[in-house]
Amino acid sequence: NYSIVVKHTEDEISAINSAIGAAYAGVRAMTATSGGGFSLMTEAWGMAGMVEVPLVVVEAMRTGPSTGMPTWTGQADLKFVLAASQGEFPRFVLAPGDVEQCFYLTQEAFNLAEEYQTPVAIITDKHIAECFQWFEPPDLDKVKLGRGKVLTEPELAKINDYKRYLYTESGVSPRALPGTKGGEHVANSDEHNEKGFSEEGSAERVKMMDKRFRKIETARLEIPEPLLEGDKNADITLIAWGSTRGSILEAMKELRKQGKKVNYLQIVYISPFPTEKVKQVFKKAKKVAIVENNKTGQLVGWLKEQTGLDPDYKILKYDGRPFFPDELVTTIKEI
Repeated sequence: NYSIVVKHTEDEISAINSAIGAAYAGVRAMTATSGGGFSLMTEAWGMAGMVEVPLVVVEAMRTGPSTGMPTWTGQADLKFVLAASQGEFPRFVLAPGDVEQCFYLTQEAFNLAEEYQTPVAIITDKHIAECFQWFEPPDLDKVKLGRGKVLTEPELAKINDYKRYLYTESGVSPRALPGTKGGEHVANSDEHNEKGFSEEGSAERVKMMDKRFRKIETARLEIPEPLLEGDKNADITLIAWGSTRGSILEAMKELRKQGKKVNYLQIVYISPFPTEKVKQVFKKAKKVAIVENNKTGQLVGWLKEQTGLDPDYKILKYDGRPFFPDELVTTIKEI
């Protein structure tokens, strides 16, 4: 009915490689797993980064390490997803906070993957993946289709010497799908030159690495900034990501009834990170607290790396259960 193919592969390694093959061929492709499955996918994840394939992967976190508590939730895979696979390459990481955001951000993930020709991770958790939530039917007018720089045969006919990995200011090279006349190229998981042939020279290596990483800076100027929700002149500002959203919004309602002014910044685009917006929020806030379902405050570390700033408080929970609004009310009242 919807022109979608769902293939159940034998394991996670096959799943991600099948998705990479489909994406390379021109199909919008994704695969989904939890932390253990993504551990198996990481080598192919890096290959997608090197070959510049537009791949989407959902990583729905459970507790760890290892099997941990497989039927419970957590937010402890953030650093793992941000650094997964050997070497360095740009990747986008999006963190929806509820079921409705999952719908719209998945569409956006596909657009980002194709526009910037790089892997995109949607990081969610068991709490969202298995919850029930009512929301209005999706507004399909809000869903825009962005296929990126895909060359047609007439466009390729005007190019005498097509270079799949052409150096560009944006970092994004013109993409030709397999089978398009004039778009023949090598898609190489080794370091390569503009034509895709293996290259180990130092100058070419630096140029190609810099090209790939320019995608992050180009995208940083285009992705939407996070919204600050709640009271303007708040006593405390909460910064969080993912499934903590529902409990935070409920807690804010109760705190407002009790005379405590609170506002909330949800970090949706974790990479590229909204550095300037977060700095502005810190500058205006009286107190800042980070809310996370992990032990070490992984968003705190990433925020500090990106901005140099440190929150005043960390509100952490790592027993496998999501935050409950009354827990947050009690904790925030004591701050």
